[in-house]
Formats: sequence, C-alpha cells, structure tokens
Amino acid sequence: MKISLLKQLQKNLLHPKQASMFRFLKVGYNIYYAFFITLIAALLFSPSIISQSIDTTKDLSIIFIPLMLVLYYILLSAVVFFYISGLAVIALSIKSLLKKRLNYQHLWSLAANSITWPTLLVAVVNLFIPLPNVFIWLYAVCCLAMLTYLIYVVPKPKPRPTVPRKNNAVHKTDL
Repeated sequence: MKISLLKQLQKNLLHPKQASMFRFLKVGYNIYYAFFITLIAALLFSPSIISQSIDTTKDLSIIFIPLMLVLYYILLSAVVFFYISGLAVIALSIKSLLKKRLNYQHLWSLAANSITWPTLLVAVVNLFIPLPNVFIWLYAVCCLAMLTYLIYVVPKPKPRPTVPRKNNAVHKTDL
C-alpha cells in the first residue's frame, strides 16, 4: 500500500478510524510521516523561537539563526521519536487489555499516527497563546486517548474456515 504524506495526514485528521489501516505500511513510511509532523510542528512553533532568539542574539551573524533552526528541528525530531517509542511501549499493555493481536511494529505505526491531532492542535494554539508547561501532560493524555482509540478500532482477524474431514481419511496432521 502506497500513500503520500499529505494523504496520510488528511486521513488522520478526517478519518481516524481509517488511520488504523496505516499499520500495514512499511516502517519507513511511518518514519517519514513522523518527520513530516515534526516539521509542521517545528514550523508552527518556530516564529516565537525566532523572535526570542533575535532579541537575544542581535550581534550574531545571519548564519546563526538558520543553524539554530536546523538544530531545533533535529532535537525536536529526536524527542518525537522517543515519545512515539514510549507510546508504543505503553500500547503493548493497552493491546493486551483490548485483546488485540498486534506486534510492536504495528503499535509504533499507530503511535506515530496518534500524535497527529494533539501535535497540530498544540502547535496552532501555541501560535496565538503561549502555553504553559502543564499542557505537556494534557498533550500526553490526548495522544494516549487517540492511541487507545486507534487500537480499539483495529478489526479482529477473521476466523479461518474449517473444512470438515472424513473420519476414515488420513490427514497430514495425523501422522
């Protein structure tokens, strides 16, 4: 299954139930998607960071600000990847409670898709109102709720039809 990053973002925002199907994508697609969400968040958070850094670094050269933004994106990406991995570890217990058959790769993909709404919401709100650090906990709860929902809507595997055997026939499993 191939899908573009914008299509994946659209499905995550508009149809979260269908977003649970992204667990079948290769891990690389979900990593690209996590970088993409991080880039959007970094661009939305960066105006306040740029204005603060310009006030404090008026004497520094013009090279410092782009370098600082690249470093900011790299550090933010690392934090997001650690956060997604932590969510996936928590999701191991959630999937056990919901009795779903998912492996860590699927849970990591679901965790990467579950941060879409909370990340974009916090980034947009932060453009207009500076958020206090307490909102990190609200962000974590929202991500966890979204992840739980994505695990919940994963369909159960269909049972395999059993073919009745004749009593006198020898089957491979009987040997």
